[in-house]
Amino acid sequence: MRCRAAVLAAALVMAPLGAQGADLVVWWVKGFYAQEDEALAEIIAAFEAHTGKQVELVQPAYNEVFAKLQLALEAGEPPDFLFALHMGRRVPVWAYEDRLVDLGEALGPILDLFDADAIEAATFVNGGEGRRGLYAFPMGRSSNHIHVWGSLLEQAGLTLDDIPKEWQAFWSFWCEEVQPAVRHATGRDDIWGIGLPMSAAGLDTFDELLQFQLAYEAPWLRRDGGLLVDDPVVRAGIIEAVDAYTAIFRKGCAPPGSVNWTDIDNNKAFLAQTVVMTANTTLSIPNALRTTRPDDYYTNAVTIDWPRDANGNPLVILGVIHLAVAFNAGENPALAADFVRFLAEEGWLAHWLTFAGDRMLPPMRKLVEQPFWLDPSDPHRIRGAVQTLTRPHHTANVLRDHERRSGRIWDENVWGNAVHRVVTQGISPEQAVDAAIARIKVILRE
Repeated sequence: MRCRAAVLAAALVMAPLGAQGADLVVWWVKGFYAQEDEALAEIIAAFEAHTGKQVELVQPAYNEVFAKLQLALEAGEPPDFLFALHMGRRVPVWAYEDRLVDLGEALGPILDLFDADAIEAATFVNGGEGRRGLYAFPMGRSSNHIHVWGSLLEQAGLTLDDIPKEWQAFWSFWCEEVQPAVRHATGRDDIWGIGLPMSAAGLDTFDELLQFQLAYEAPWLRRDGGLLVDDPVVRAGIIEAVDAYTAIFRKGCAPPGSVNWTDIDNNKAFLAQTVVMTANTTLSIPNALRTTRPDDYYTNAVTIDWPRDANGNPLVILGVIHLAVAFNAGENPALAADFVRFLAEEGWLAHWLTFAGDRMLPPMRKLVEQPFWLDPSDPHRIRGAVQTLTRPHHTANVLRDHERRSGRIWDENVWGNAVHRVVTQGISPEQAVDAAIARIKVILRE
């Protein structure tokens, strides 16, 4: 009991003490933009007025939320509601351990409004009950985007129309044509054609390698979450994908520092114009330009279409479903379920998403089709919406039937490590892939 009290005290040091007296405790990760947090404050005020209940809002920083949550879980005092980014690989463990509220009943009347893949991504196994349930709430979805400095292309005598639509030619263009032309035109040798991460320090490498696997029609997991690495054809395709991805660095077309990039560093490199193009699974890069550099946002930086895949087929694009949860050990799990229903039914989720810097789109096609998202005057938002509406996406967050174990594949950044070893240790793509597959199998057995 004394140990538990000490852990709880440590957790409370990092959370407002007022949380203890509230009817509902909401942990919602600190926003990237002031407007995002202002919209959240409106939501909290509206829910309090709607229910007559007091809400304690706690907003941990993005890089602190899970450390704080772990302390709260160990103390048996989790928040009632939690939303943070990159929860997809953690939620299956909590669901399996019977820590989460099944939100199926709360959302039952409106479940049909959500996209089918969003509901599937929020459905997990409860180990105690031996059944699958809706143990998360789909808060939003994002797509993988390519951002380009059109202004740098113009300085180099190139145009957007020059960009090839075929996979191999697309990447060769940035490496073999754009990089030397831009360096010559600007007189700078610190500009690289491609800003893809090559590190094991962040999950962007994992994500973008999966995009290359999708381009070679050989993803390591199916779109329904099934494991594919034992298929020899898939293994061969993954090796091709790793070879093509790392060739960008091996040819000198990605910054040397990309071997150490975290998830924010490709953003920084693009904004500083030290790379001509990059890929990102949200629209956070152009959003950083909108207020302070409007000319760059509306004219110079461009969000473009992906090329066809390596076989000439329409490319399946990596997507992410962002989740929130309600903990059944919270003080008021029933009120947490009411809060979830309030977000969805009363339109407040849609309201918040319009102020979240377009990092996420609604998990409901009907909302993406609204004028806000299809506004032709916004060159990046409409690209994101049209891509989401018209292109096939791969949104598997975890391995189905191995959900509670598979999060470690992401935690250990197995595929990011594969890339990093090829570019820093000089091992072959085949060796890196076989080592990654072997590690995945060990994780799933443990």
